[in-house]
Formats: sequence, structure tokens, C-alpha cells
Amino acid sequence: MRTAAVGRAGGAGIAATVLLLAWTVAWALDAWPVSGLSWHFFAEGSDQLLHSSGLHVYADHPELQTGPLALVVAAVLQPLSPAAAQRVALVLMTAVGPLLLAALATRMPVRRRTARVFLAGVFLLPAWTVLSVRWGHLDDVLAMAVAVGAVCAVSARRPAWAGVALAAAITSKPWAIGFLPLVLALPAHRVRAALLAAAGTAIAWLPFVLADPGTLTALRPNVALVPSSGLHTLGARGEVVPAWGRTAQLLLAPAAALAVVLSRRWTGVLLVAVAVRLALDPQDNAYYVGGAAVAAVVFDLLGTTWTVPWTTIVTVVVLWQPFVLDYPHRLTTTGGLTHWWFAHPGEVGALHLAWCVAAVAVVVLVPPRPTGRLPVPGDRRTL
Repeated sequence: MRTAAVGRAGGAGIAATVLLLAWTVAWALDAWPVSGLSWHFFAEGSDQLLHSSGLHVYADHPELQTGPLALVVAAVLQPLSPAAAQRVALVLMTAVGPLLLAALATRMPVRRRTARVFLAGVFLLPAWTVLSVRWGHLDDVLAMAVAVGAVCAVSARRPAWAGVALAAAITSKPWAIGFLPLVLALPAHRVRAALLAAAGTAIAWLPFVLADPGTLTALRPNVALVPSSGLHTLGARGEVVPAWGRTAQLLLAPAAALAVVLSRRWTGVLLVAVAVRLALDPQDNAYYVGGAAVAAVVFDLLGTTWTVPWTTIVTVVVLWQPFVLDYPHRLTTTGGLTHWWFAHPGEVGALHLAWCVAAVAVVVLVPPRPTGRLPVPGDRRTL
């Protein structure tokens, strides 16, 4: 009887995996005709890094709001033609989505695991393809992927891997510094993990800063402040992000994440850090839904016991944005809910800011499950 039950469970798991892969492919194909909208930043940035600006790349090109790891990864594809490199990048980035679900599944209790992962995937993967295919935003893909790796390393009590993964996240996208408090969830050798994260980050970023102090102008980017953004909804005004905008993100996100870890809710660190980042962001880009959905899935699967991934569902529904080919004429070529969305940026901003507040609140208010507590002190399983 037990063997039969295990066999049925294994069959259900295989069927769920196949369905999620097909679901991913379907959404990827839907976005494919108009895809890679942001890939040029990484293709051009990697070319500048290797063949022109070198370590001055960020000072010469302040529009590159990305980390050096993303440029290095993009450079690996340079031997291919530009079109082929983009296609390969989009496929690989899309494949990361199902792999993240598989990684999280290994850290979950067996009971209801297949159903929980399947339902989470149904909502995560469409949002992921917005990030990976429609926009092709490599740095966000890398940051969220290695952040999930850090979460799994913390769950398995592997401080070395956790530190390396956090360093990779921050090296991919500076705002990933909000994930750094994860190291405090380790029962032992947390100092080692923190030092590895700090050392890895310094090794990646310091050469650029030392070669050209103008690299630090990235803290004051010339990024437009849009009415549907969290920062505008909070009262910031002007055409571009205030001088303090990025600095506030880099300070407040880890501060909020630290409070979450200290309250024994470390599985919510990614969600809280992303929520604070979006609340203070001058933009409201459609691909933000991908990273937010990953953070929500981590919390739903590892931090709660519910079968239905409510946090993920609400995240995807609230942050999902309509897409139109003729964006400049969107107000005259759209109707219904799509037209309302584009015609009321202030209300959209308020809705998104409400999601940021709700995301932090749910992490704080939902009682931590046993696997979401701080690991038992004295456990010495390390790498």
C-alpha cells in the first residue's frame, strides 16, 4: 500500500511538472513576437565593458542601472550574433523560472508539496515570462535566482553558499542588498556568511569605483519619476528621481528585512525587501511583477502552510500590467480595463503602494511556521 501511494505521488509530481513546463512554454511563445525589450542594455553594456569603457563603464553610461555580474554573463553570449544571443538569453532566463520552483520544492515538507508547488507555478510562471521574455531583464533574473539560492542555503544551513549567493545577487542588482539580513537566520557561522557576502560584493564593485569615482553617480540616476510609481504616490515630485531616492532604497530595504529576520520570519525577507524597493521606486515597470512574484512564492511555500498561494495570487493580479504595441497612442487605441489602467496612473500607483504595505503586513502578521523559524542554535552542518 505504501509503495502504491508513493508511486501515485511520484506520478502526480511528474504530471504537475510536465503541465508547468507546458504552461511556461505557452506564455513564453505568447510574448515571443515582441520580446527582449530591455536586452539591449546588457548587450551594449557588456560590449562597452569588454571593448570600450572597461572599468569606466558605469561612469560613461549611467543609464546602465545594473550590476557587473549581469554584464559579464551577457558577455558570454557575445561570440553569437546579436539576434542569436538574444534568443539564447531569453530561453535560458525563462528556464530559470521552473528551476526556482524545483529548488524551493526541495526545502518543503512532503505533505501537499505537489499541489502547493503546482498552484504557485500556475501564477508565478506567467509573471516570470514578462520578466524573462517580454523584457529580457537579465539583472533581475540573476538577482532573484541567486536570492532563491540563498534562501535554500539558509534553509539547509549552508553559510558559505548563502554568503556567495547573496554576493552574486548584489553584484547583479544593487537593490538586492535588501536580502543581506538573510545571513542572520543562520544559527552558526553567520559571520562567515556575512563576510563572504561583503567580500564578494566588494571584489565585484570596488574595481569600478577605484578606477572611476564617477561610478557612484549611479546613486543619483537620471531616471524619470512616473505618476504610477510608489515614490510619486508617496509625494515625491519632479521629472526625475530625487537625489535621495536610490539611497533611500538601499538603506530602508535591508532595514525592513532585518526587522523581519529578528522577528523569526526570515522566509519573508525577499518579499519585504522587494516591497520596500518598489514602494520607493521612481518607475513602475511591467517586469517588476516577475521578481515580486518570486519573492511571494518563497514566502507562500516556505513561510506558510496554506495550499493556495494567496500572496502570490494577489501579487500577480495587482502588479500585472497590460501590454500594447502602440504605447504612445495607448489612450486612443485601448478600451475597457486596459484603457482605465493607462488613463489613471495615480490610482495605479496607489494600488501598487497598497500592495507594498500589504506584503510587509502579511509577513509580519502571519505566524511563522516551524520551518520558517530561526534554525536551532548549535547545529554545525556547514559547507
